Amino acid sequence: MQTICNYLMHDHKRCDELFMHVETAIAQKDWLQAELAFQRFTEAMLGHLDSEESVVFPAFEKALPDAATPIAMLRMEHQRIKGIVARMEDALCRQDHCDLIMHAETFTILMQQHTMKEEDMLYPLLDRILQGNTQHIVSALHDAIESHTAIQ
Repeated sequence: MQTICNYLMHDHKRCDELFMHVETAIAQKDWLQAELAFQRFTEAMLGHLDSEESVVFPAFEKALPDAATPIAMLRMEHQRIKGIVARMEDALCRQDHCDLIMHAETFTILMQQHTMKEEDMLYPLLDRILQGNTQHIVSALHDAIESHTAIQ
């Protein structure tokens, strides 16, 4: 059976790979390809963040009421991530190579720190605490990510 940790780590890798396509297109100043790659990346990233916020965080807070403060910090980081994604989109629309690279570097650093918190601490803890609901939560995560992509 797939764990919550494995499912979410796999989705992190998927988002990272999609972002690498964006970075490649930016480096080549291939604006059309960058826009297409950015759209795919944005759908995946926002779907991932939204699935955590709608499925994982509430389940974690319900199982462990003392988790409200760490989850609030992760939610705040999600807002920062979304803000940087929006700034990258703006720079991409303006075809501002320097601005786009600057925001992409900021995004990369923030994501490395955020991912480490989730993958090293939150996700393994989720697997232990929510052990009896793993299949249900993984299914709900999948549905949330898929529905977000369908909306776009």
